[in-house]
Amino acid sequence: MDVQQFNFVDGVNVNVSPFLMGENECGILNGVNPFYIIGSLLKDNGYEKIGSTLEASKEITGLFNFRQTGAEKMLATINNADDTALTLQYNNAGTWTAIDTDTTYVNYEDAKTSFEQFINYCFIVGYDDTDKVFLPVGSLINTTFSTVTNVGDMPQGKFIKRYRDRLYVANCSYDGTDYPFRVCFSSIPVAGAITWTTASDFLDVDFADQIMGVGENWDRLIVFTEYSTYLYDQNSWKKAFDIGCSNHKTIVNIGSYMLWANADGVMVSTGGQPQVVSGKVEKFIRACNMRDAFAVGTDEEYRLWLGDVTVDDISYSNLELTFNIAKSGWRWRELSDKATVFAKYNDDGKIYQYMGFDNGMIMKRGKYSDIPLISADNGKAFAVNFEGTVLWLDTADLKKKITAIVAYAKKAQGLSLKYRILDVNNKVLSNYMPLGQLDKFMNKFNIADATNGIMIQIAGSEYSDKPYFEFYGYNVVIEKESIPKQTK
Repeated sequence: MDVQQFNFVDGVNVNVSPFLMGENECGILNGVNPFYIIGSLLKDNGYEKIGSTLEASKEITGLFNFRQTGAEKMLATINNADDTALTLQYNNAGTWTAIDTDTTYVNYEDAKTSFEQFINYCFIVGYDDTDKVFLPVGSLINTTFSTVTNVGDMPQGKFIKRYRDRLYVANCSYDGTDYPFRVCFSSIPVAGAITWTTASDFLDVDFADQIMGVGENWDRLIVFTEYSTYLYDQNSWKKAFDIGCSNHKTIVNIGSYMLWANADGVMVSTGGQPQVVSGKVEKFIRACNMRDAFAVGTDEEYRLWLGDVTVDDISYSNLELTFNIAKSGWRWRELSDKATVFAKYNDDGKIYQYMGFDNGMIMKRGKYSDIPLISADNGKAFAVNFEGTVLWLDTADLKKKITAIVAYAKKAQGLSLKYRILDVNNKVLSNYMPLGQLDKFMNKFNIADATNGIMIQIAGSEYSDKPYFEFYGYNVVIEKESIPKQTK
């Protein structure tokens, strides 16, 4: 008689008791991916540094893939060495190189930047939350920066988004006045140029809550306060939902799906009423400040940065939550460094997750298809661990003993397993006991003190810079006890 677990496709669930956990769920998936190969648990990929360090020990405040015709490049913003100015840089064949912005960004250190591309230019806005100042507007073509070209009379703003044939700047400031409830828009391009008329070309929300973000999908412009969602189609402008967004940088499009986050969780919509999809990891959302969160969408996944968070008395550092759209499942990962911004980058047709960190470096997240694999975090080993669902044994007949556990792995690497049992005699859940390290396809671990149990749970862990393990699952070997023959 055996019980087994070979399917982990429902991902992690930390918001349910062990008695209700699904048979294909896990209690922990930290740095372990159940979605890439169905029926397997794979260790996550690492990341590697892209080019030189922009500025040592400084925080990357903005990151954007500027897809200009014939001159695609990655852009980033970061303070200078003396923290007296913001610098705009691009990846110049592996060397991050400053773009000449003259004195435009002097005294605008720490500004968080927002980018958008339109008419073959990149437009840049931003805001410094520390000094409460808006970044001067600017446009970029190739590596030529301007505070005049296509930005004459353009409002300063916190966020910028292209929708159809116009640019939209949200949470604005111009003529010495801040307009936190306003979205200003450009003209339609004429002869490859745009103009701005802030006196008439604007939309206002309800003057109660400032704009926290702006997105575009379903042929609509979507404007968020922290508590509401507004839709605009260049004709109708209305509040659609009483659901808001906590941070512009959590807004991500993955095809027809738009995802974003607020204090209640991660929302997803295809144009209709948004649905909360983060119930299984709700504890993580409630344990942090979602105004500091940010996200990126790659490989049909929504990857949400939460930072340092404590859940169920476990402290996690540099935590990234991941939602897989196709499988509707969650997992998480502790990065080895503190991220400050995410972005996508199209590397010759392959879409990668780029990450800016607080140490002045930018990293590329690896893929399982990479040759060679990126299996370390910028050269550093990292720890991963998982905990399977509770396997319940047949309690109708308690005359049986758990004698062995057989685990299967195509690539075991350094993966080690442990187990715990609810014993019918003690009626308490035991502490985890070690099983051993996997070193072949089928690994049998005998349990020295075979025990009567009604519940068993398996967990695994690994710490290395080796390529990913591929773990298939396990079965628990149970032997029925013999019953002594009674004599008269």
